[in-house]
Amino acid sequence: MRLLAISMLCAAAACLADDTFTVTRDAAENLVTFTSDAPLEEIVGKTNAVTGYVTLSSGGGSGEIHVDLASLDTGMSLRNKHMRDNHLETERFPEAVFSLSSLSLPTGTLQPGTRTQVTVTGMLALHGVTKSISPTTYFTPSASGDELTIEAEFSVLLQDSSITRPEFLIMKVAEDQRISVKLVAHRVK
Repeated sequence: MRLLAISMLCAAAACLADDTFTVTRDAAENLVTFTSDAPLEEIVGKTNAVTGYVTLSSGGGSGEIHVDLASLDTGMSLRNKHMRDNHLETERFPEAVFSLSSLSLPTGTLQPGTRTQVTVTGMLALHGVTKSISPTTYFTPSASGDELTIEAEFSVLLQDSSITRPEFLIMKVAEDQRISVKLVAHRVK
């Protein structure tokens, strides 16, 4: 039992020893979702075309996450094309990028298998506009310390990123887009 406790403490400490975790594109466990309310339906777009990294250290951390916007899928090919061509303009702005500016752990450490809310601030580059955001973020290291689950939620106002609000006859998409992120990053060995 004592050996198990010591190994768990070592795994928790290892999560702060300048460990880098990478996010692999198209991995099934990764999912970025946007949700938009419209008068007749809720529109949801999803992608797992995400890459990036997070480095944890005793002083905080660094990282960058890239989302391929042309891969967002709303479940309707015509709507996808319209969204990519007329609103996100993915030929000019192919991805959204979150660059981590600051990270603090409330207890100074992460416990294996425990979901912990962390304080994160960073710059979100979307549609040619870069803006500071502080998403609600949780980190969960695996028991082995080889994986880090990252969950985040935040909202984006279309007008803040100079994105034209989609309107189709009587249907107007909401100005406020809810973003949900769940990524499983793997420790670089």
